[in-house]
Amino acid sequence: MNKVQYKIIPFALMMAGIFAGLIFSALLAVGAIGSEILEDEPVINIHGVWVEQGVASYTADRFELRSEGVFVDGRQVNTRYEWDGMTLTYRRGEDIYIYTYLSDQFVRQQPAHYISSFSREGTRDALRDATLD
Repeated sequence: MNKVQYKIIPFALMMAGIFAGLIFSALLAVGAIGSEILEDEPVINIHGVWVEQGVASYTADRFELRSEGVFVDGRQVNTRYEWDGMTLTYRRGEDIYIYTYLSDQFVRQQPAHYISSFSREGTRDALRDATLD
């Protein structure tokens, strides 16, 4: 290859990038591509009562998340929790509770007595488990 060919390749790649950008902008402007593809995914609203699944209702752990904090048995156990869209973390006494959000359920990671999942009260899973007792 000679020097002219080495200069043509970067120029051609730059022009292809500009052309692709112009096409994308035009499609976005005319509405052929929705602007929602450029937006971040909305953070899931996790407020509500979360009930442990797969255990008898009288032994099920439950906690409530509100904007004011974390509540257990109607009492506030912490005024703060951390939620990044995938992981919920809060402290209750000396224990740190960590949950992973997966398929509309929280799976408790810590403290790890056993693997337990929690569904929001009022969802189909929580209602089904409540009727099994």
